[in-house]
Amino acid sequence: MQDYSYKDFEIIDSHTHIFPSAIAVKAAKNIGDFYNLPPSHSGSPEGLLEQGSRYGVKKYLVCSVATSPRQVRDINNFIARECSEHPEFFGFGALHPRMEGLEDEVNRIIKMGLRGIKLHPDFQEFNLDSPEAYHMYEAVDGRLPFLLHMGDKRYTFSSPERLAKVLDDMPKLQVIAAHFGGYNCWDSARELLKRPRVKVDTSSSLFALDKEYVKKLIYHYGVENCFFGTDFPLMNYPAEIESFMSLGLPYEDARRVLSLNFREYFKL
Repeated sequence: MQDYSYKDFEIIDSHTHIFPSAIAVKAAKNIGDFYNLPPSHSGSPEGLLEQGSRYGVKKYLVCSVATSPRQVRDINNFIARECSEHPEFFGFGALHPRMEGLEDEVNRIIKMGLRGIKLHPDFQEFNLDSPEAYHMYEAVDGRLPFLLHMGDKRYTFSSPERLAKVLDDMPKLQVIAAHFGGYNCWDSARELLKRPRVKVDTSSSLFALDKEYVKKLIYHYGVENCFFGTDFPLMNYPAEIESFMSLGLPYEDARRVLSLNFREYFKL
């Protein structure tokens, strides 16, 4: 029986989405409609900080997805600005597979101090192993990790099988495979994505999986390779933190997943 609560840990949320306040409600609703899951919040930066602070969250990986090439630069400016205004934020930039000036934008992302790239193949409608995707991986050239939305049985854009092929082809690629490597494709992800260059996060998974299966996934990938993430605003802090705590992991394992692995990976 565990003898700790969330108050005994530093918590870093490794997977959150934020949007400018003027469009946050609409953007969050669009995400919710895509998954047929009502969002827990509008997804504004202020809302994220207010919600997370109630549970002692100290740092947030923030990102947003460019669903068209014209959005990329504005999103990256927005994420960089929010990170400069809120030291709790740790920003990932956006790219789009059909954008122009890809290499220049990657260099600009790095210059602005963003620490990775977020891609959502299902929203952006590209295959992870397509030529346009390889162009993005080559432009980054191992300088930043990719946070990849993974899995959805309705589509094959982000299937674990596609990522496995990419990892075989791209020896420099560093990946955080969201949703334990494949939302509602957890079994195939488990078979294919246990790799030295792959980390996984817990986001948008705890609500759907049996506790024993979640623990099986954590220990399969290795405690040291798992990050706690919520997928805010789609998911909410009370449910996500309660679900994680209910796993009853040993204290040091819980500490690793909740913050230490993230700190070590990004040398914070």
